[in-house]
Amino acid sequence: MRIRNARIILVPMALILAAGTVAGIGCARRSAGSKEADPAAAQVLVSLKDIVRVDTRRLESGVSFTGELQPSQTVEITARFAGDLEDVLVREGQHVGRGEALAKFRPRDVNDQLESANAQLLAAQAGLRAAENGERRARKLLAAGAAAPSDLEAAEALRTAADAQVRAAEAMKNRAQEDAERLDVPAPIAGGVSKVFVHKGARVAIGDPIMTLVDTETLELSATVPSEAIARVQPGTLIRFRLDAYPGERFEGKVDRVNPTTEPGTRQVRIYMRLPNPDGRLVGGLFATGRVVDAIKENAQAAPLAALRKEGSDQVVYRVRYGKAQRIPIQTGLLDEEANVVELIGDLSAGDSLLSGVVPGLRDGAQIRILTGNPDAGATNGNRATGAGR
Repeated sequence: MRIRNARIILVPMALILAAGTVAGIGCARRSAGSKEADPAAAQVLVSLKDIVRVDTRRLESGVSFTGELQPSQTVEITARFAGDLEDVLVREGQHVGRGEALAKFRPRDVNDQLESANAQLLAAQAGLRAAENGERRARKLLAAGAAAPSDLEAAEALRTAADAQVRAAEAMKNRAQEDAERLDVPAPIAGGVSKVFVHKGARVAIGDPIMTLVDTETLELSATVPSEAIARVQPGTLIRFRLDAYPGERFEGKVDRVNPTTEPGTRQVRIYMRLPNPDGRLVGGLFATGRVVDAIKENAQAAPLAALRKEGSDQVVYRVRYGKAQRIPIQTGLLDEEANVVELIGDLSAGDSLLSGVVPGLRDGAQIRILTGNPDAGATNGNRATGAGR
């Protein structure tokens, strides 16, 4: 076999390696250039819920509490003497005036006690006369030398004891006379009947509970706050609170008293507030939640607390402007814990859009794309929807 016009060219291996290296570098550069040219690869995707606004608003800070409304006055009515109740004149839930009759005793029982008291008084008076006569005889016998000084001392002691028995019997008689003149059980305060313990015909002993009255024209809020916050809670400090029984309605008043000691075992301090209730709309026992407002600021520049970020020793927020994230160092002022909003002091303006919550890849200068529900919508449309394109 013949090979015609064949040329064999020998190329040095070093040139081949060099050419391969150059081609590889070119491919790498083309690849890197393609990645940099892809705008989606450098974007941080966020949703509309990740965008919050800076606004100017009224802020309040304070100490949160839970408590309970109670009647300002509670009185337990007890039996003044033993006897049978002829009638019970009121029922639970009824309102009574001061001095109004609540129940009545049977006259027979009261009259029997009055007669017994009169008899005891007569017996005591007779004993006193006998003791006085004995003292006079002892004194004469001592003067005649027929008795010893100790006999006179004994006679004087008997007379003193008899005199005390008379005074005690007189007091019992006066009390029985008073009971006989007033057979009813009067209300010591104006208020509502909270509890009735007896019924018609019941027999009670001295001190037995008959019923409980409460004064609800003025209610008292009793609540506890942490002892660490006691410097922020003083008489006269504003209180705002809500009641579970009246959703959506707010009540307010001022601290009336602060307990001088902490609650055992909890290190909480109890505070009290008086709440007028002239129409009787509120009742005792309602659960309350609220706070003692210790600071108020009008026209504060604020945003939700979730927009605040801690980076090292700095507090920062990220503002979205012209489709990019801007890192803004700020300081904080008043914190409204109830609204979860904080005052921001720094290079911000009302209406600025801030990123809140966890945003992976967030950094200063990052391209921000706001997802509005349309996957083809770009950052411009998203910014227009949220006002973040300023």
